[in-house]
Amino acid sequence: MAQEQGQSLIRKHLLTGRELMEIEQLAEVCNKYEDLHMRFNWLRSRPPSEETNDFLYYEDSKLVGYLNISSYGSKEKELLGMVHPGHRRKGIFRALFTLAREECLRRGAQGLILVCEHASRSGLAFAAAIEAYYDFSEHAMELGDFQDRRTIDERFHVREAGIGDFKALVSIMATDLGDAEEAKFYVSQFLQRPRQRFYLGMLNEESTGCLRLDEMEDETGIYGFVVRPEYRGRGYGRQILEATIRTIRAEGDKRITLEVETNNTNAIGLYRSCGFQVITTYDYYSFGL
Repeated sequence: MAQEQGQSLIRKHLLTGRELMEIEQLAEVCNKYEDLHMRFNWLRSRPPSEETNDFLYYEDSKLVGYLNISSYGSKEKELLGMVHPGHRRKGIFRALFTLAREECLRRGAQGLILVCEHASRSGLAFAAAIEAYYDFSEHAMELGDFQDRRTIDERFHVREAGIGDFKALVSIMATDLGDAEEAKFYVSQFLQRPRQRFYLGMLNEESTGCLRLDEMEDETGIYGFVVRPEYRGRGYGRQILEATIRTIRAEGDKRITLEVETNNTNAIGLYRSCGFQVITTYDYYSFGL
């Protein structure tokens, strides 16, 4: 912890209930100021960790800055953060970024990915200031009125995956990530988490694709949705998605969200046809270590 004239910069691996509430309140202020859609509700359902992933900046006991290192990925680490509008241009985010960079270097990461909402002028300015380069963008989408076509193929079914499906999940994810080791890290990490679920699409006994559900307090996120290349364009992706949405809806009335690259027109068309709508767009900037 660094302290000077009522300022404190704190590293944490486990957030208290009060800290979680302060982060959510800070996000609300930042969202209102720039008309953003930042949400940190997923922090409440995040599993315990021994790694330092949270950095908090206080002035006179008030939280004015926060930065998070995502646990996803081993070679590159995603960073997401914010600073109170009334406390910007003081070097607060740079101080948070410096600590996070040091932590990622200590873990052997090769690069950082800054996640910045496209509408955030301050975020885009910081990415430019540190000379991070633009990589890609994703739309965040939310399901409205579900348009269920209920395509039926008696040979095809969707089921929840377990540890016995590790090899199948890795082989599917590797077709998307392009790296078998990164796919193993991804699958092994999320299979161990109680609020994460994988689903497999099966054609007879052959796995065709998968997706992962992230259960949060008020929403369910759909991530890692991949169909094997040889099964694309045959309607199996829609069947996996529709079956999973029906499962989520049967369990409650949580919001259903997902993210998709802005240049993935086929996937965006599928999601829109199911009832998803774009709520915001995120830009991703890479920073080498």
